[in-house]
Amino acid sequence: MKYSQFNSIVTIGESIYLFNAFTQKFMIIEPLLNDLLEAAKVEGIDGLEQIHPTFYDYLKTEKYLVSEELDEVEEVKKISKAVDENQSTFLLTVNPTMNCNFKCWYCYETHIRKSAISPGMIDKVGKFISKTTAKQNINNFFISFFGGEPLLYFKRDVMPIITKMQEECIKNRVDYGVSFTTNGYLVDQNMIDFFKTTGIRPSFQITLDGYGEKHDKVRYVNANKGSYDVIVKNIKLLINNHFHIRLRINYTEENLSDAHRIADDFLDIAPELKRKYLTIDFHRVWQDSKADDIRKEVEEITGQIRDKGIPVWHMNLNNVKESCYADKRNSAVINYNGDLFKCTARDFTTEKRAGFLDDDGNLNWEDNYLERRMDVKFKNKPCLSCRLLPICNGGCSQHAMEAIEHNREYCVYYGEDRIKDDAVRSKIEAMIDVLKSNEVPVS
Repeated sequence: MKYSQFNSIVTIGESIYLFNAFTQKFMIIEPLLNDLLEAAKVEGIDGLEQIHPTFYDYLKTEKYLVSEELDEVEEVKKISKAVDENQSTFLLTVNPTMNCNFKCWYCYETHIRKSAISPGMIDKVGKFISKTTAKQNINNFFISFFGGEPLLYFKRDVMPIITKMQEECIKNRVDYGVSFTTNGYLVDQNMIDFFKTTGIRPSFQITLDGYGEKHDKVRYVNANKGSYDVIVKNIKLLINNHFHIRLRINYTEENLSDAHRIADDFLDIAPELKRKYLTIDFHRVWQDSKADDIRKEVEEITGQIRDKGIPVWHMNLNNVKESCYADKRNSAVINYNGDLFKCTARDFTTEKRAGFLDDDGNLNWEDNYLERRMDVKFKNKPCLSCRLLPICNGGCSQHAMEAIEHNREYCVYYGEDRIKDDAVRSKIEAMIDVLKSNEVPVS
């Protein structure tokens, strides 16, 4: 047997944890057993069987120890390919416009005033939906609206696409869903009434940039009018009408300290509705990102929010089995002008497009882009020897393509074991939270 490449040993509080990134399991080990394990890693893992056979057998059964012949990296590759090449679901993102009613300082997109999807382009998107949902192997079709601000021209441009999707999915017996990434400022009762009429219950990702005035410094209508109060009011309207909200808090060192107060603005929402329809999700603004200890402050704040009855979403950290939408073959982003992309975290300029939607509603990937992207995983040498490969999945495939083009190696954890250990701790803590919420004893 051999000690799994994907094991990590970290300390949380007074406890020592052994975690395996492939099995997604952890155990608490006593200091003496940890000493035995560390010695066995140096002197030969099979020697542990003679010293402590019960401990050895448990490690073997739970796959902290694996067969010497097992190629663990190859096992990860097999799972990754099966997930990303799954043909039964299609994930479509549409940018109805690249215009926006806000101008956040950190936004990476080029906002284009008066940009909007044309009736002709709506027709092309409809043809694509018809062709895709008619395929025999398609069981699920999900459409997400991004931008720009996708609610700017909701009635004129978004409603026809949703109506077409629903008609085609019903006709072809395909399950379907709708979601929006929006700043939430333009949500209104007419929109809710439309969805109630269709029977569709979309989900919404809505962003706040901290609490109250700190948010208003970033997202404002004009110099004298912020947006925080209106967005919170609209979120409440959606929750009370049973739409699920992922409330994304874009945090920085400057706006984090009082972010816990956001939960107080939802105290008037029934507890059962908050538990079912509201999740808070903390994301650091990428321009503010750096290797520091701010994670501890985030954990304290999320704990305060959780204590007030609002679920807090933890970073997935299982990016092989639940890979990014952009890693999947059956996914595409269609810009308002028909340009194709795989990822929404991009500046949607024609110069950077990956293809285009043609007049017949076909996706045309240029320069063999789709195949190059599907083949880029596991080309980065440091990933192949990393203990976190099963949860990191080599990071963003877009970044991987760019790294290969420039012949450079990379690591999303900056190659630092300290940061990798923090990622493991976050994963374990998230798993413990789930166990506690299900009233499963942790031992």
